[in-house]
Amino acid sequence: MKSSCRGRLESRPVFLFGALAAALILFGCTKISSQSGTPPAGSGAPVPGVLRYAEIAEPDSLSTLLSTQITTVDLSYLMFSYFFNVDDHNNFVPEIATVVPTLANGGISADGKTITYHLRRGVRWQDGAPLTSRDIVFTFQAIMNPRNNVQVRTGYDQIANVEAKDDYTVVVHMKTVFSPIIAYFMGIQGGFSILPAHLLSQYPDLNHVAWNNAPVGSGPFKFVEWVHGDHITLVANPGYWRGSPKLKKIIFRVVPDTNTIVTLLKTHEIDAWFRADPVKIDELRSLSGYHVSVTPENVFGHLDFNTKDPILADVNVRRALESAIDRTRITADATKGVFTQTDTDLSTFSWALDHHQPFYPYDPARAKALLEQDGWTVGPDGIRTKNGKRLSLQLSYIGGQSIAEELGALIQQETKAVGIEVTQKPYQANLYFASAQSGGILNSGKYQLAYYGWVSGVDPDDSSLYRCDQFPPQGQNSLFWCDPKLEAAEVDALTHMDRARRIQDYHTIATELGTQAPTVFLFAERRVDVIPLEMSGFSPSPAESAHWNAYDWAMR
Repeated sequence: MKSSCRGRLESRPVFLFGALAAALILFGCTKISSQSGTPPAGSGAPVPGVLRYAEIAEPDSLSTLLSTQITTVDLSYLMFSYFFNVDDHNNFVPEIATVVPTLANGGISADGKTITYHLRRGVRWQDGAPLTSRDIVFTFQAIMNPRNNVQVRTGYDQIANVEAKDDYTVVVHMKTVFSPIIAYFMGIQGGFSILPAHLLSQYPDLNHVAWNNAPVGSGPFKFVEWVHGDHITLVANPGYWRGSPKLKKIIFRVVPDTNTIVTLLKTHEIDAWFRADPVKIDELRSLSGYHVSVTPENVFGHLDFNTKDPILADVNVRRALESAIDRTRITADATKGVFTQTDTDLSTFSWALDHHQPFYPYDPARAKALLEQDGWTVGPDGIRTKNGKRLSLQLSYIGGQSIAEELGALIQQETKAVGIEVTQKPYQANLYFASAQSGGILNSGKYQLAYYGWVSGVDPDDSSLYRCDQFPPQGQNSLFWCDPKLEAAEVDALTHMDRARRIQDYHTIATELGTQAPTVFLFAERRVDVIPLEMSGFSPSPAESAHWNAYDWAMR
């Protein structure tokens, strides 16, 4: 799944469709400019048919093939297509696939290894080409192409081949049973939107093609321009299969400071802030002309430990850190009580949720005892040392969002009380979440402690985060942690369809995560969305993005 920008989570000339877009793709590069001839913000009043919203993080790419940012996912709902969306009740909504395959309807074979999809007819790419089975086969091939900088292939690596039976029938042949395949294959949990074969199949790899920054999609809105560091503009796609969207234009503003976003809302230079900073909740509720919604979502905030680090490779240090952190206080203070405390990566909606108590609850005395037993003794300044090495750790997070700064200050204070020094290091989102190949902070292991939010899926599968073969760039286990007992449970959960058996596997996984403490689960997030009173059709989904039904949004 994708990383969220909580405490983390995300100018060019105008790029047009048609001949210019095709030319850009052929050349495989784009010019970067710091200016645009048309300023994105209005004069301080809502514009009928136009939605202007802001986020602190700019995407590193508009291609879901290469990006793991939630900002990219939000934009993908606007520009691209998936087999299924997930609605505000956490249910699949057929998009390019017309029916959700099941054992009951024959879409899944009795042995669970053959899945048949029927595609919607009449769907076209925004340059007029039809979207067919060829695009599905090509997208699968692009995901599995080792030359592409893909960060995780969970589920896709269990597929033997994808067959286009005809233009509108796709058959997926599995190597083995992969229980969450429906959620993953061309679905939002898999993280990959459908790619246009007619534009991209000519390239040996897609890492640097111009399409990544000026895409032709099949979704409700068409890309117009990306003024780097400032804004992205989209316009309604009149050829969208549902019909032209109600909005004429969407302008996504990159505003890397939450205080500035609040100011822009006050002056009505932007209209909305999706996934807003919960620390600002009281200020946001005081704004005139807006509705503030707070809804549960499948996102968990967590503090990761880089277990490659010599200090954090020691399980007792990790357990001591967890015991030193008051999650109740952090949830109340850093999120203003908007989020709810949790000790799991599974959402409150999940059928696999294990309602266990924390294995290492807040207990400073226990933290001190663990460190003493481990040979860490208190120095004259109150910070512990061992074999001449100071117990000093750096906490990394995305700058510009106050929740991370509040959380960092609390962790710094609480860990110091048990003899651990914590310093703080903020990063820009695109560097923080960049691929291992691009030197990303998380994926390259260039951190000790890291705070961010993570989007879990409709299916409880979390194997890409914790399995032993998922170290970047092969997956998203940026903990660099391998646990044999957890590994066995993950494999069993993925290779059996029986829900009761899978529930037991996920309880085993929860126990290993709790007792071995490679990560500290802090809170289950509730999304804060600020929308103008002039907006209708907004219905946030808990699954991943509020943008799932943007074709229904309107601004009067």
